[in-house]
Amino acid sequence: VQETGTWGKIKIVKFFVMDLTFFAINDGYVEAIIRGLRAGFLTPDVYEALKGTNSLQDFKTVLEDTDYGPYLGSEIQNVSISVLRSRLKRKLADEFSYIQGQCVEPLATFLRLMQSQYMIDNIVNIIEGVKNRVDFDYLISQADPLGVFPELKAIKSVDPENYSELYSTVLIDTPVGPYFMKFLENVMEALNENISINEIQALFRDIQPEFIRTSLKKMWLEDFYEFCQQMNPITKEFMEDILKFEADCKTIQVIYNSIGNKELSSAANRSSKRKQLCPSLGYLYPDVDKDIANVTTIEGLRDAVRHIQQYREMLRDCLLYTSDAADDLLCVDLGGRRIIKKKKQQL
Repeated sequence: VQETGTWGKIKIVKFFVMDLTFFAINDGYVEAIIRGLRAGFLTPDVYEALKGTNSLQDFKTVLEDTDYGPYLGSEIQNVSISVLRSRLKRKLADEFSYIQGQCVEPLATFLRLMQSQYMIDNIVNIIEGVKNRVDFDYLISQADPLGVFPELKAIKSVDPENYSELYSTVLIDTPVGPYFMKFLENVMEALNENISINEIQALFRDIQPEFIRTSLKKMWLEDFYEFCQQMNPITKEFMEDILKFEADCKTIQVIYNSIGNKELSSAANRSSKRKQLCPSLGYLYPDVDKDIANVTTIEGLRDAVRHIQQYREMLRDCLLYTSDAADDLLCVDLGGRRIIKKKKQQL
């Protein structure tokens, strides 16, 4: 410690030693569980065996000899990628749920915040499916196991045509309800106080799922970041880096997907609309925030992030693909844009 010559590092090491003194009281058992779960990681030999398989059935057979075996029982008759993905994720979700049941604060809130992004995806997907009268049991079967929670099934009892009730059910009964409440409050702020019931229904009907998803994840990232400011210095340092990178990726994705979109890239809405979707944190925030919010081309986006090598390389070989529904907010990813990465020799 003395060799570092900086009081900051001395304080961090001192805190780390003191923190370890009491660590086992609250988190020792959970840490032991997690260390034990590491033994279930796939070994290099298993990976080599998976690479040598010629069919999904062979792929499943190799995994049956690992800790994934109990989740890939003989009852699976028709092996498919979606079934395998679901079963493998179910194992992770079950382990995550068990860890949640053993932890106390602040770890309990930390794990809930980790899970919130998957809950948001599930809720948005299921609400959109219910609105389009997709079979509810099918929607539940396609939900991400990491974001499944008991209150999710309450959406089934809601009339698909009653959009206000559909969203109010989410606000009341789900762990991510506060994010939905804040989102709807922001949406309705600009509306007249005397708005009619029919107009409210139309508003809920016309809200696009990707707009909801992106807005909610912005709030989630900011909430998670704020929570980590209260954690110990070591956790705070690592989580700040992770969340800032995640926020920057989200910002780049929003700007990229909105290039050429009439509503999100027009001079009148460019800054305000995009700001509603881009997280207020990250390595791009706040210094590059204004520049990146006014980007209108992929070249402009590359130029805005040029000072960060990782982002510059990420966008270097990207092409802008515009679908037939490029300016229709109904299409995926806020305008149907896709980031297509191809090496120059593949072009």
